[in-house]
Amino acid sequence: MIRVALVVIALGSTGCLVLKKDHDEVAARVRDSERQLATARTDLAQTRSDLEATRQRLDNALRANAESTSDTMSTKQRLNDLAGRIDETKHAIEELRRDVTASRTEIYARIDDLKRTQAPTPAPAPPPPAVPADKAAHFKQLEDAHGRKDWPLVRALAPEYVNRYASDDKADEALYYAGSADLADGRPSSALGNFNRLLKLFPRSNVLNVTLFGMGEAYMLMHDCVNAKLAYEACERRFPKEKVGTDSRARLQVIAKNAPGTCAPQ
Repeated sequence: MIRVALVVIALGSTGCLVLKKDHDEVAARVRDSERQLATARTDLAQTRSDLEATRQRLDNALRANAESTSDTMSTKQRLNDLAGRIDETKHAIEELRRDVTASRTEIYARIDDLKRTQAPTPAPAPPPPAVPADKAAHFKQLEDAHGRKDWPLVRALAPEYVNRYASDDKADEALYYAGSADLADGRPSSALGNFNRLLKLFPRSNVLNVTLFGMGEAYMLMHDCVNAKLAYEACERRFPKEKVGTDSRARLQVIAKNAPGTCAPQ
């Protein structure tokens, strides 16, 4: 009987020990789960904070990009408007320059006329020279008059030669003599008229070199450096190895220096 009681007591003690061990293990697992849960909550809160910060930075970046794009478009529009106004201004300046050049040419032509009309009454002009009927004699007389610098006689003979023998090989030279006489006689506008007629009628003339240079000289007498430069540049470009090419380069240097009194204001 006593032995049975001892057995029962022993079994009861063992059962209590087993239950306590299980309880402790469960409690430990619960505490560990609570720690993991707390850690997970902390990590989740940190993740949410990081996500919110990232979202805020992304919103800021999008707003900044939108503002930058808007500023860029606005700047491009202003640049386009400014370029348009610059083009309009350049066009207006170019038109004004052409108008000024045309007006200056007309003014100098009128000055030439006024000088002639206001000059003292000259002695009665000699009768017009007898123009030879023979073409060769006519040109020889014109050539001799130009060599003697008899400008009035050149102006009388040259146009008549061109009128009579417009298709002759020497008609362009006759026109050059007329322009050269006017230029030497201080009549740049009339000289340009003859030179331009020569260029129009005889674009392949054998006196094109001296004609282009003469045009530059006529414009320089009128202080029209813009057109003088064009004439000298054309002469220098087409005849660089000739004397007129060298002289044209020298005239271009004079225009570039633009000493007082050289060029009229543009």
